[in-house]
Amino acid sequence: MEHPGDQTLLQRIASASSLTPSERRVAQFYEDTLPRSALLNLAEVCRATGVSSATVARFARRLGYPDFRALSLSLEREVQELLALPGDRLRAQPGIDPGPALLRARFGQAEADLRETLDRLDDEEFDAVARLVADPTRPLVLAAVASGLPFLRYMELLASYLRGDVTLLDGTDRWAHGLAGLTDRSVVLATAFDRSPVAIQRLLRHARGRGATTILITNRRGSPLLADADLSLFVASGSDSVFRSRAGLLVLLEALLDVMGEHAGRDAPRAAAIEAFFEASGGYLPS
Repeated sequence: MEHPGDQTLLQRIASASSLTPSERRVAQFYEDTLPRSALLNLAEVCRATGVSSATVARFARRLGYPDFRALSLSLEREVQELLALPGDRLRAQPGIDPGPALLRARFGQAEADLRETLDRLDDEEFDAVARLVADPTRPLVLAAVASGLPFLRYMELLASYLRGDVTLLDGTDRWAHGLAGLTDRSVVLATAFDRSPVAIQRLLRHARGRGATTILITNRRGSPLLADADLSLFVASGSDSVFRSRAGLLVLLEALLDVMGEHAGRDAPRAAAIEAFFEASGGYLPS
């Protein structure tokens, strides 16, 4: 079970059940303005929300913080950790010996990320996602931007062995073409890492508007994109390196591919057809 101290501000707000109308106004303010509101002081929050300092302090305690200062410090760390650009992390990076110790540290962090991802995984949520992406009667659309795109290209290639009707949205300028056939039977799986791309938000909202089922995989437990996802899966990325590890994302995608393989069965006709073509075109060099 997740400890309250591990939760982001937005997660605490989502689980709060007894906020007064004035406290709800403060909550809505943070939901609408993060991350830019993370560095505001108490007086600035009061002015922006029109409530008293006592109300803001009570709001902080209601969410489990000792006081507003604790909320503010926690939120500042949260935003710096999750939203820092690679350039920011590069400038903050201490001197590193590029030797075996660095490699061991990298593998150690990846191992920790994988363990945390597994520990925090909601089994029912994973099962629901897996059933949807493995169902060949439901068109599957994959979407990501920037560094997330190669991971979904890899998934799309391997998924094509096991099921048909898989579309990778490759390049936002061509998304409209890939989404032209979207129906209420479609499943849209998107990934977002560290930040919350506007393009992904608009995609999820468009898909929902067409009746499609939306799935989000993210390393941000308080991501605003979660509001537009029917189902979500979390991947840990606690690395302090310049580029956060995607180890959890890769293993999670491979687990979904395993479920597709189980659904397709041992005599998967698509896999047989693909391998037959490889053989007919010369196959591979002898091992």
